[in-house]
Amino acid sequence: MVPDGSGLEMPWLRSQLVEWLVKLADRCWQEANWAVVEPGYESLDDMWDFFDDKGLDRPEMSLGLLLKDQEEVDAMRELEASFHSVLQIPAEGADLIRSENWGLVIAAARRALRVLAANDGAG
Repeated sequence: MVPDGSGLEMPWLRSQLVEWLVKLADRCWQEANWAVVEPGYESLDDMWDFFDDKGLDRPEMSLGLLLKDQEEVDAMRELEASFHSVLQIPAEGADLIRSENWGLVIAAARRALRVLAANDGAG
């Protein structure tokens, strides 16, 4: 365990999670960065990869690793459910982030950010 005071086994992954949540909560950032796909730029696929690779599709498995409590797990479950709602749409890239259901992702990301920030003493 890292002696950083967080009590988490992987606090650096929590920092990366927060960075992705900030991006997911900001529609203007998404339009500027994900609506245009150019080599060398971060893509929407990078975000999907992060959440899949870190096991955040099963947030209960991240409790104690990068999530601190059940409220955070619940917030991440809500985000995961919003992902499923947009993945039902036959679209990708700019069309996906401009879809009606994408607003659910933004709202869930904002809620998750509030929960994590409150637990980190910044809320």
